[in-house]
Amino acid sequence: MPQNAVPASSRSATPERLLQAGLARARQEGLRHLTVRAIAQDAGVNLGSFVYHFGSRDAFIAQLIEHWYAPLLARAQQRIQQTAAAAPGGEPILLVALLDVVDIVLAERQFIGQLVADAAAGEAPARAFLRSCGDRHPALLLQAIGLAQASGQLRDGDPRHLLLMFMSIIGLPVLLFESLSGRDILPLTLVDAFEAFALQRPHIEQRLSWLLEGLRPTSGAPR
Repeated sequence: MPQNAVPASSRSATPERLLQAGLARARQEGLRHLTVRAIAQDAGVNLGSFVYHFGSRDAFIAQLIEHWYAPLLARAQQRIQQTAAAAPGGEPILLVALLDVVDIVLAERQFIGQLVADAAAGEAPARAFLRSCGDRHPALLLQAIGLAQASGQLRDGDPRHLLLMFMSIIGLPVLLFESLSGRDILPLTLVDAFEAFALQRPHIEQRLSWLLEGLRPTSGAPR
């Protein structure tokens, strides 16, 4: 190896360090406030290495979002496949898919809230990612809804309509609380209610149970 050559293992580790440094900052500050200099400094690499591996700030942020999201999507797909192999019928698959979204929203609510706010503020990679999501988790949920309907465990209706109903009791309360928290604009009774019912998994599971029960076809009623 030439005297000044950089080992391949070191070169391959540099992008990961940069991505981890960027993700740590994004969780605290949002994507809009990320700077190449700060990320490189946090990762302990020079600016030339950043440019070599990612080319531009936008390319880095796009890859950072995918680096964060890809394992979450892979986990959901694996859980759905395992459930489909073990449990007949569509409702178990739908419930697993919905609870996987619950876990993501609760664990990643700060980053998701930042991501949505950054997209609304015009951060191009964030906007591009959100526009691309139709073929990801929403597609998994729509497929699961369709399976539950086909197996007679869920009322007929446009799956997109049902998807909105599910997301209104899973993600909306959490993201609403995330966007309003710390702003001192809600009465304490509502803050307490959000923290008790929006952010605790058992309560979300209860709402899902109520909704699924109400959406089951009833004898003699049109599906």
